[in-house]
Amino acid sequence: MPLRIIYIDLNSYFASVEQAERPELMGRPVAVVPMMAETTCCLAASYPAKACGVRTGTLVKDARKLCPKITFIEADHRKYTAYHHRIIDVVDKCFPIWKVFSIDEMAIELHGREQDPAFARAKALEIKRAILEEIHPALTCSIGIAPNRYVAKIASDMQKPDGLTIIHSEELPERLFGLSLRDFPGIGPRMEERLIRAHCMSARALCHKSFSEMVDLWGSKVGGDFWRLIRGEVLEERETERSSIGHSRVLPPNTRNAEDAWSNLVALLSKAAMRLRGEGFYARSLQLNLQFLRKGTGISHWDKRARFFETQDTTLLLHELGALWAEAPKENILKVGVVLSSLVPEDKHQLSLMEDSKRDRLMAALDSLNKGQQKNLVVYGASSELGQPTQAKIAFGYIPEKDA
Repeated sequence: MPLRIIYIDLNSYFASVEQAERPELMGRPVAVVPMMAETTCCLAASYPAKACGVRTGTLVKDARKLCPKITFIEADHRKYTAYHHRIIDVVDKCFPIWKVFSIDEMAIELHGREQDPAFARAKALEIKRAILEEIHPALTCSIGIAPNRYVAKIASDMQKPDGLTIIHSEELPERLFGLSLRDFPGIGPRMEERLIRAHCMSARALCHKSFSEMVDLWGSKVGGDFWRLIRGEVLEERETERSSIGHSRVLPPNTRNAEDAWSNLVALLSKAAMRLRGEGFYARSLQLNLQFLRKGTGISHWDKRARFFETQDTTLLLHELGALWAEAPKENILKVGVVLSSLVPEDKHQLSLMEDSKRDRLMAALDSLNKGQQKNLVVYGASSELGQPTQAKIAFGYIPEKDA
């Protein structure tokens, strides 16, 4: 099987952008945080910071202990989005991008003579050089080249920062034996626990499993897909419909109380509902997510889901949110979030006797006003904080267009 994918992963992207903006931070430990508070956590860390043990999710107070010389910078998503679009333009000039997977990951598909290893390697080096020269020397990337996207993504993680790894089909799956189980995309904590319970303790043991054993381990055809992917086979890229729309927010220390938490939740759900209508979906499920700061035990979580007939009506969604909130614990809230899921495209929407065409038109009118020059001109009662000047939410997968 020939080489088909060049996978590009920008190294410590948020921290690298900050170093590009502030050259005096080059080569120094840097962490990007959602806000300047000891009780929040790191969103990204530069490699000097990682060398001290600071990782995504490390609490700021712990990061200070691990790396006393670290510099914390408040996240600025607009800046990261602007750099993202500049990088996309640079890469696209070197070779047409096939797909963008997140704000810091993208891939190129190779065909015919382009699949020659020497060509693929040269093109990868050209992309690296172009980003460094046309954007900034702080913006390094690691690139993986392989027969399919899955293995190419794994290859991009094998040498960081600024790496280039090529994996040929004849090397598979043996080339993957040195990985940990969590190095495989799609294997999270729960799946790792399941594999360990099945006495599958290493990547070598996992790769030696037969097709049917893989299916049994996963409990579905996903196991069979995994068996094929780690051998370099190309599976049909399924065009997936959006599965959820959500927003979350870490609360500043002076707003970690029930009243402000509720106000933020109303604001977040209003934004999510506006996106729901804008993207042409109805939701059948709403989940409320809360994180708490517990002294001595770290962060704990609470979540609960409500199910209902498909809707895109903000008022009805807020009613469901209120019912969930009534059951939620409300002390020491660190982060709040809402997720709308079980989405139904408008063309498959089933009409309900409860729907009100007048209210639908009202929602459309409100959305039009809120998308105008004065953002969030009209808000729901408890959501007036929507109009407060705050930084844009960090979005790893959802990237605004250039003119957004």
